[in-house]
Amino acid sequence: MTVRRLCAIAFAAAATACGGSDLSMNCSMNLVVNNGAPQTVQCFAAGAMAPSTGNAVSIAMTGTLPGIDAAQFAMTLPAPPTTQTYGAAQVTDAAGQIQLTGSSGYYAQSKTPAIGSFSVVLTSVNAVSANGQTAYFIHGTATVTLQGQSAPGTATLTATF
Repeated sequence: MTVRRLCAIAFAAAATACGGSDLSMNCSMNLVVNNGAPQTVQCFAAGAMAPSTGNAVSIAMTGTLPGIDAAQFAMTLPAPPTTQTYGAAQVTDAAGQIQLTGSSGYYAQSKTPAIGSFSVVLTSVNAVSANGQTAYFIHGTATVTLQGQSAPGTATLTATF
């Protein structure tokens, strides 16, 4: 499953569950690309469950950074999110990417095939249900290590939400 699909699942289900309300949690994301200087950008995080898509948690950058078009991470879960630490063994699927500006280079993380790694610690999860779907207000931290794909080295995405 692609990063865009995973992110779309969580955000669409969250919006539908509350009649189109924005349930995303503003957050702060720190990116380090190929041992460069850390860059901080605004992001949002959301969790959701929909009968057709299952449970998902997504984090995506909303601000702008020089040299980076997009940074995002998402994971699908076998059950509703709870306060715990999630790694590859606790999720159904996971994917992340950092897309560089003006090039075909990017950094990727995925569960299958195994590329990079991640750890998401959820410290607070509060559910809101409507229209047969559930959205989750989530708080915690995430650390994602991504491997270069037509780009040198590695990149790290950390977020607090």
